Amino acid sequence: MKNSKTTPNTKYSFKKLNKVQKLVLIVLLLILTFSSFPIVFILFIGLLPTITIMITDKQNYDKQMIVGCFNIAGVFFYLFNVLNNFSLPNAFSIVGDIFNLILMLASAGIGLILYNEVPNLYATYMQHSYQKQIEKINERLVKLAEEWGTNIPQNKL
Repeated sequence: MKNSKTTPNTKYSFKKLNKVQKLVLIVLLLILTFSSFPIVFILFIGLLPTITIMITDKQNYDKQMIVGCFNIAGVFFYLFNVLNNFSLPNAFSIVGDIFNLILMLASAGIGLILYNEVPNLYATYMQHSYQKQIEKINERLVKLAEEWGTNIPQNKL
């Protein structure tokens, strides 16, 4: 039985927001978005692969995390460039350069490739490792058969 003091019941832990709270939250988000629009613009364009995976593959949390982390790593450098020169034309010039877009979006592609291929590499490694162990066991069996002979008495209970 779970202890209610250590594990909160997440179903009832958040109260529902009323209309005024929702309106205040929306207004604050709009103010934040418009006051930092160059950052939001770079994040939105750069994180499109992550947003797409979050919409299309909601159940696969591991894929979302891996692709999202790689995608954020690709966008991170350009985000600092916008922070150093905080202007909308700078953000448009970053997104307008095809090389920057390729680097931002290809980082998510690298994450997706790793998500799909690392399990195959691990399976191949484990298969090779198990094959080596089987070869060692067979060598030991041949050596035991040479020492003891092939007729091994069976113990009957």
